[in-house]
Amino acid sequence: MKPSTLFVLIGIVAAITGDIHECAGQSPAIVRMQASAPSITMARKRIGQAVKADPIDSPGRVVVVYFTPRDRPPAANHSSRIRRIVEETAGFYERELKRHGFANRSMHVLRNQRGQVDIIDVVGEETDYDKPDGRRIREEVIPVLRQRGIDADASVLLLFCNLMDYDPVASKISHHSPYYGGGNHLSGTAWQCDSEILDPRRFRDPTPIRDGEYGRITIGRHNSIFIGGVIHELGHALSLPHCRQRPDEAERGTALMGAGNRTYAQQLRGEGKGTFLTQTHALRLAAHPVFNRQVPRSIHDRPATDFKHLLVSAGPRRSVQVAGQVSGTLPAHAVVAYFDPDGGGDYDATTASAVPDPNGKFALHSGPLRPKTSGELRLVSCHINGTTSTRSLRYSVNADGSPDLSVARLELELKPVMDELQTGTVDNAKARLSEIASSDPDLMEIGQRVLDRFQTLEPAISIDANQVPSDTNSVWLSTIRPQTAEVGWLRPTYNSVPDKQRLLSLGGDYFAHGIYAHAPAKHAYPIEKKWKRFRGRCGIQGNLFGQVDFEILGDGKSLWKATRVTAGEGKTFDLDVSQIQTLTLKVTDGGNGTGGDWGVWIEPLLTR
Repeated sequence: MKPSTLFVLIGIVAAITGDIHECAGQSPAIVRMQASAPSITMARKRIGQAVKADPIDSPGRVVVVYFTPRDRPPAANHSSRIRRIVEETAGFYERELKRHGFANRSMHVLRNQRGQVDIIDVVGEETDYDKPDGRRIREEVIPVLRQRGIDADASVLLLFCNLMDYDPVASKISHHSPYYGGGNHLSGTAWQCDSEILDPRRFRDPTPIRDGEYGRITIGRHNSIFIGGVIHELGHALSLPHCRQRPDEAERGTALMGAGNRTYAQQLRGEGKGTFLTQTHALRLAAHPVFNRQVPRSIHDRPATDFKHLLVSAGPRRSVQVAGQVSGTLPAHAVVAYFDPDGGGDYDATTASAVPDPNGKFALHSGPLRPKTSGELRLVSCHINGTTSTRSLRYSVNADGSPDLSVARLELELKPVMDELQTGTVDNAKARLSEIASSDPDLMEIGQRVLDRFQTLEPAISIDANQVPSDTNSVWLSTIRPQTAEVGWLRPTYNSVPDKQRLLSLGGDYFAHGIYAHAPAKHAYPIEKKWKRFRGRCGIQGNLFGQVDFEILGDGKSLWKATRVTAGEGKTFDLDVSQIQTLTLKVTDGGNGTGGDWGVWIEPLLTR
C-alpha cells in the first residue's frame, strides 16, 4: 500500500471512531473539520518565525473615506458616527481573531494626530450616483487620496457613500449606494452606505422604520443589517470569500461571510445568536498585513505552490475527506477548504481547515453535505506573507447522501491517462489505465468511461448536413460542417479546443465530441426540418474563470437560454427541432468581460 493511501485510511478510521487528536510536529493522523488548539499554536508560530527571520513594517492599513454627492450635505454627525462604526468593526475582528487563537492582532486604521479614525471627506463631481457606480466613485476618490500621499492601490479602502434616503417624518429609508467589496492581501475596496441613523449606539433602538429592501423593521435591526454589512463587505476587501456556518458551528450564530451581515448584534435585542468569524477565515486573516504591525519582506511575492499526493475519499455521514501535502516557495501556515454546491453563488459553501505539519502534510473533511447536489471543492493554501493559492476539484452527492468523487479521482489519480489522451493515443491511454487502476475496480470504471468516448470518435466537420444518410438515427453536430462559424478568440475548432490542453473539458470531466465557442461565438447549421431533437450540454472549458450566456435559436427565434454560466458542470438542453430549418448556437459575454470566456458545446447530438 502506498504511504499516501495509508495516510488517508488512518484518517478515515480516526474520524469514524471519533479519535480526534493532533500534535504539533507530527503528521496529521486524523481527518477533522477544524484545526485543533495545538495546531493553531503551530500556525501562529510559523507566521511569527517568518516575520522574525526578515521583518519589515507592515504596509497594510484601512483608509476610511466619506463620499458625498455635490448636491447634498453629509449625513448628520457623520464623522463621530463613522468613527464608532469603524471601531465596532475593528473590535469584531480583533475579538474573533483572539477567540481563534490569534491574539494581539488589531486592525490597522489610518488615524489622525489625536488617535481618532481619520475620516477623509470627498465631494463628488456630480449629483447622480447609483448602485452600479462603485468604480466611478472610487475614481473620484483616488485624486483626493493622492493629495494626502495615500496610494489607493496599496490600501484597503472603507468607502462610505452618503446615498441613503432617510425620511424621519414618514419613518422610511432606502439606499441607492454601491454596496459590495473585493480585494487581496495588499489592497481592496469596500463600498458602504450611510445615513444619520446608522450608529452602533442604536442597536437596541425599537423605533419602527420601513426599509426599502427589508420592509417594516426597527432602527435597531436596520443598524444590525447595515453595520453588519460594513464588517461583511470589509471582509471581501480583505480577500475573504463567502461561506456559511456548518451545523456544528451554528451554536455560535451566523457566519459573517454568509448571512452574518444581517444578524450582527441581534443578541443585544434577544433576537438570535449574532454573528461570528469562521476558523477558516481567521486563518486567512492571521497573516494579513492589516492585522500585523510587522510582516516578512516577502509580502509582495506570489508563491509557486503545489498540492502533492492529493487524495479524496468518501467519509462518514455524507462527508468528503481530503488529504495531501502542500509545498511551495513560501511556507503555508494553513490549508482551508470550501465545499461549494452549485447554483447558490458561494453563499452556501461550508468550510474546513487544517494546519500542515512541518512536512506539509494535512488532512480535513467537509462535514455532512447536502444530498442530490454537485459542487466545487476549493482547496486554499494560506501563506505566511498573507497570500493564498487555490486548487479546485469537483464533487457531487447522490440522493442517498453518498459522495460521488469520480471526477476528482479522474483528475488526481488518472492524470497520466489523460496526458496520454492529450497526444491522441487512445491505446497508450488504455495501457496506462491498466497500469494505474488494475487493483481498483472503481477507478478502472471511471477511466474506462472516458476512454470509451474516444474509442468511437467521429471525425470533426467531416460531412455536410444534406449528406447525412436518411437512415442515420443520430449524428454529433461537431461532425457537420457549419454554414457559418465565428469565435471570439483563436479559431473555430471541433472535438477539441485550440490550446495545448487539447481535450474538451467540463466540470473536470473529458469529452470526445463538442464545439469550441469562445465568446462571442456563433455557429449556424442548415438542418432543414430533418431532425426531431437536439440535446447536449454547454459550459466553460476546464476551470477557466469566464462567465457567458448561451442561446440556441431556430430560424432566428430563441429556443433556449442559459445566462451567466461559469466553470462547473454547465447546463443541459433537450429541444424539439422538428420544424427548424436553420439551427444557430450563440455564445455571448455573461457580464464580466470576454477574458476567459471559453464557451464549449459538449456532445451536441441531433436525433431523428
